[in-house]
Amino acid sequence: MDTVDRSGSGWQPPSKRFPWQRMKFSTVDKLWGYLLIAPFLAFFAVFVVLPYGMVIWLSFVDWHPRGITENVGWQNYIDVIEMPSARKAMVNSFYYALMVVPASTILSLVTAILIISLRSPTLRGFFQATFYLPSVISGLAVAIIWRFVFDFHVGVLNFALSLVNLEPMNWLGNVYSALPSLAGMAVVSSNGVAIIIFCAALLGIPTSLYDAAAVDGAGFWHKHWSITLPLLTPALLYVIVVSTLGALQVFVPVFVLTRGGPVHSTMTVGYYIYNQLIFYGNTGTAAAAGLLLLLATVGFTIMQFRRFSQVVEF
Repeated sequence: MDTVDRSGSGWQPPSKRFPWQRMKFSTVDKLWGYLLIAPFLAFFAVFVVLPYGMVIWLSFVDWHPRGITENVGWQNYIDVIEMPSARKAMVNSFYYALMVVPASTILSLVTAILIISLRSPTLRGFFQATFYLPSVISGLAVAIIWRFVFDFHVGVLNFALSLVNLEPMNWLGNVYSALPSLAGMAVVSSNGVAIIIFCAALLGIPTSLYDAAAVDGAGFWHKHWSITLPLLTPALLYVIVVSTLGALQVFVPVFVLTRGGPVHSTMTVGYYIYNQLIFYGNTGTAAAAGLLLLLATVGFTIMQFRRFSQVVEF
């Protein structure tokens, strides 16, 4: 005879319970959690983990889709290190990052300070949206637009030079000006996200600190130098790290505007990997170059975190 539940708690005899009713609530919650994240884990495994594993494997073999795949050990890495074009691509990538990251960070920060200094919230929102909109546009479309800016015959820059009686320049066809031209394009057109991040960080700084500095006689820029910069270091670290990673992996502007030329002056690691894979079919070399680029970016990121570790609370 079943036991009668007189407490109203819903208790049932052990023989009448279902299996999942005998589980602890924590176990059931874990099972539901695993079930809910299973689609994402499957997607992550197929499209992230598996490609990374394939790249690591390809970097140690001489792969032929219709032939015999041979294990070559570290030869692909040695080839990348010994190739003059690969060394040139690595130097260009770091030179490009050195030109882009400091300039774009300073420009974004100054722009964000000027936007936040506006008293009208409507104007703040308008300028934030205006500066952010170019970031929504595809990088391919931005590069195509800048092709007309750099054009030797009908470009906007050469038209501006003609207004002051200066000779036109072949911005993308000159060995010395091609890479700085691409860097200048990146500095001008890729600051939207950084500006939004800096604006959000600036709004988190208490206004009472600026009021106290104003009472002490501090000017506009002196207040930001003494108050804003020290309190903005977490946002600065994030922007610098993300900008560095993006600059070292630049590909679309090079592909659209210069194709690595002239004379490999704009050959970056990203375009070198594409060149080795598509034009020469050197899958192992391309994979090794990609992993070396990954190690370089990780090393730079660690250096930046260590540099800011004394002033940033993680």
